[in-house]
Amino acid sequence: MNGFTQEKKGPEIGDTGNKPAEGRRMNAFRVGKVIGSRVINLKGEALGKIEDLVVDIDTGRIVYAVLDFGGFLGIGDKLFPVPWKSLAALPSEGIFFLNQSKEQLEKAPGFDKNVLPDMGDLHWGEGIFKHYGVPGYERRGPWVKPMGYAYHGHGGYYGAPMHPGPATEDSYKGIFDSKTIKTISGQVIKVDQVSERGFGIEMRLTVFTDKKGVLPVYLGPAFYIAGFEEAKDFKIGDQVTVTGSQATGNGEPFMIAMTVKQGNEVLRLRDKDGVPAWIGWKKTSD
Repeated sequence: MNGFTQEKKGPEIGDTGNKPAEGRRMNAFRVGKVIGSRVINLKGEALGKIEDLVVDIDTGRIVYAVLDFGGFLGIGDKLFPVPWKSLAALPSEGIFFLNQSKEQLEKAPGFDKNVLPDMGDLHWGEGIFKHYGVPGYERRGPWVKPMGYAYHGHGGYYGAPMHPGPATEDSYKGIFDSKTIKTISGQVIKVDQVSERGFGIEMRLTVFTDKKGVLPVYLGPAFYIAGFEEAKDFKIGDQVTVTGSQATGNGEPFMIAMTVKQGNEVLRLRDKDGVPAWIGWKKTSD
């Protein structure tokens, strides 16, 4: 499969002419194009393929991608549900990225192909979300923009949202190293929020670099990047240039961003010593 890009079509019946602003789009793809897509990790190792998708029919959201890791792990009789939020897509190549090593996947929750589990069971699903280190189910009912949900002491799947504001400590203060400052350029393939203990909700980009690698980039607290009501300024497909300190965690590289340039706009996050500037957007034009 070379890609799962949607074919362009003309106006649908019932189009009233009330259209979004020019250039705005959503990442909508047919399920048939997604199923069968290859899955690789950040090292470029083939993990398997997407066998199926699991949807919460009450909300219309994809909960899991069901992956077949048989060719990679030598397990031919099991399937593995992976939280949809754990995957990052590169639609032009028909590839999904999963930040998991072989050793981590060998411990991943799975099920026998001939014995299907109750995927609507929240207790069953909790272990899956914890394994992949992502927030669990969002609140059901009318959609409210989430600021993220955490596990430890914050109510699990249905707990109250974590406070998105500033915390007392910068989780990356001790990791930032001015000697490892680098600049990368590439395409954003995932935008998400992760919870950091003692810090709050952290904004993260996953960038497919010009060198054909994948690098997680940690920006800063959500209250600074997006605000309480503002939409994210970054979206899948954006071309960005990031300067920051490159580090390694659990054997995988990542970057702590100083600046992120998108077009003529520059988001300034830290100085050359890693000191954060959590005082609001600082955009400049070159």
